Amino acid sequence: MIDNISKDSIKSKIKEVLVDDLDANLNVGDLKDDLSLYEDGIGLDSISIVNLIVLVEQKFSINFEEEDLSYDLFSSINHLADVIYTKIN
Repeated sequence: MIDNISKDSIKSKIKEVLVDDLDANLNVGDLKDDLSLYEDGIGLDSISIVNLIVLVEQKFSINFEEEDLSYDLFSSINHLADVIYTKIN
């Protein structure tokens, strides 16, 4: 578990994962907090989303339950950060 982490820190770590760990050819400057992570936003496909799930679980020492995994979870960096924040606090 990660204790006492802010939502801004979570957003930064998510962006790091997207740019550094996920082979998605992205730049941090392109990643706006409210932009969709899907094809209509930064362009992640279903395989990239699955990889992102695994990476986020590893980076934040959390586990997503089946009921957590919905289209809305990855609707934006903001929303994903909110869910992660709830899980670690």
